[in-house]
Amino acid sequence: MSESADILLLAEPDTAEALAGQIAPLGAAVCSDPYEALKQMGARRWGVVVLAAQRAEYDGLCRAGRRLQPDAKFYGLCRPADEPQTNGLRPGLLDDYFVYPLRESDLADLRRAAGHEQAPDLPGRPGAPAALASHGLADMLAAAGSVSSLEAHVAAIVGEALDAEPSWISAADLSDDRQVLLLTAGELPRALVVDGSIRIEPDTQTMLATLQECLPALIQNARRIESLHRLAITDHLTGAYNRRYFYHLTDQILARARLNNLRVTLLLYDIDDFKRYNDTYGYAAGDEILRETAKLVREVTRNHDIVARIGGDEFAVLFWDSGRPRNPQSHPVDNAYVLADRFRRAVGRHLFAALGPEAQGALSISGGLANFPTDGQTCRELLRSADAALKSAKRSGKNSIRIIGKD
Repeated sequence: MSESADILLLAEPDTAEALAGQIAPLGAAVCSDPYEALKQMGARRWGVVVLAAQRAEYDGLCRAGRRLQPDAKFYGLCRPADEPQTNGLRPGLLDDYFVYPLRESDLADLRRAAGHEQAPDLPGRPGAPAALASHGLADMLAAAGSVSSLEAHVAAIVGEALDAEPSWISAADLSDDRQVLLLTAGELPRALVVDGSIRIEPDTQTMLATLQECLPALIQNARRIESLHRLAITDHLTGAYNRRYFYHLTDQILARARLNNLRVTLLLYDIDDFKRYNDTYGYAAGDEILRETAKLVREVTRNHDIVARIGGDEFAVLFWDSGRPRNPQSHPVDNAYVLADRFRRAVGRHLFAALGPEAQGALSISGGLANFPTDGQTCRELLRSADAALKSAKRSGKNSIRIIGKD
């Protein structure tokens, strides 16, 4: 990714490849991963950010991006069929939008928007510790995508300087003089310590003093990036993962499943007759129903299972065994069915306060299950198979969970 680029384009891989020829001459950097794009927005300033993302992701990506890049221009990029929806995003989320393929006049507009002088990288931005640059540690800001990654990076730098293996511990557990650095920001103060006696040269002592001075700002930056990352990957209404991140996680898990012979089953479900509840009780009640059902499904799933809102009242859950290889005698779809049906019954018993006197037993869900690799080897294939099973559940009278191929 070019350090001199002033335009950042986020697009799906096929769209990014098609646009590269037009965008590259402008000195643009192209990302196909939204989380890599957020990392780039946190690491330096950009004049223009172009989002060729799905409509459902504009909200989270724009809100996160604008907090990271308050001075940048944000443009949407859409196909002609999506222009009416994209136009509706102005001026709240997008400054403007372009229709793909880009015209020469569009490219000229992008050049003008990005034509200001290149802004400095983060170490020169207001509030960034100036001492970092003078001690050659500015790259730590780019590494501060999370507090854990920052701590690991600090430990690696200190370990190399001291020829030791430092570790982070709770400051409350510190009982001797092994402390090298102390981090007091946050609810749990932490100390970086080394085992045994060490000799600290003057240059190293200066570096440690610089680190100690800069750590509060570095931690604050890392927490900010973590918060924005959560904002970009979750559905703002229900707190479940959003569609884009579900695809991202599922593809990672399926790749791992292929290598380690892990069990993976996908559940796709929606709320029966959801439109009727919106029409009868209002959209506020509908939103409350979505939040409550998302909470219920998280309560019956395991910590490592993935829950996402795909769109509207449609949700997906990825059940997977994170550690053990598949037992040839096991029945992964049947096991997932038990969890899915437990959730269905929990919805039937739940008191939905937004529905007033009809709170209990008023709602039901229908779902479809598909198993990897039998019913699909990619996230999209599994979703198509699960959708076919979901439609079967609807045809059978709703309020049921169906397994693909077992009508």
